Amino acid sequence: MNASRRWRVEIEIMQRYHELKTVSLEHYQTLSGAESSSAIDLDSPAESVMTDFRKVVPLTMSLNESVDEATRAMRKVHVRSVIVTDSSAHFRGILTVIDLESRKVLSQATSLGLKREDLSIKDVMVPRAKLRGVPLSVLQQGTIGDLLKTLQYEGSQHMLVVNPATEEICGIISASEIARQLQVPVEINLQATSFRELVETVFGRGEVA
Repeated sequence: MNASRRWRVEIEIMQRYHELKTVSLEHYQTLSGAESSSAIDLDSPAESVMTDFRKVVPLTMSLNESVDEATRAMRKVHVRSVIVTDSSAHFRGILTVIDLESRKVLSQATSLGLKREDLSIKDVMVPRAKLRGVPLSVLQQGTIGDLLKTLQYEGSQHMLVVNPATEEICGIISASEIARQLQVPVEINLQATSFRELVETVFGRGEVA
């Protein structure tokens, strides 16, 4: 910002805005939120553990970025998943730490005749066609216990939250975040996906609750 611009901003602040009242912190000892986090239990609202994309900008990466770049990005911002988009910023899928740490990466590299570092996100991500999401309106009526049962049934560590009316992805649920807030281990049976697929094959998707 040049000197002239800075001067105009300073004048505008002085003329249009007012000083907010402040207070002494001499007797302030408690951090807000510390008690509420420990009070969360299985009967707490499911929405309370949702990362809301309307309030928090998620980590997004493009299809063609490398898996190593994705790993570095997730470590840098301390998240366990990345939302994958194409060149038009359209949602294409999700990539998680579990995907990157699984045998899937080396298996895919072998099948494509590539080294691990040559793989791109699109090679190992879970595409949107294979993902399932929970509508925000449904989430708002459920509990954390309901949410954990859903994650276990789907065999997934993450669940996207959606708005069917606009077909938008509006948030994400993470089993690791639930575990952190509950302060107990949360284990998701990854075999549940196979069971779900078996039930859907026998009875049809429409009859599965």
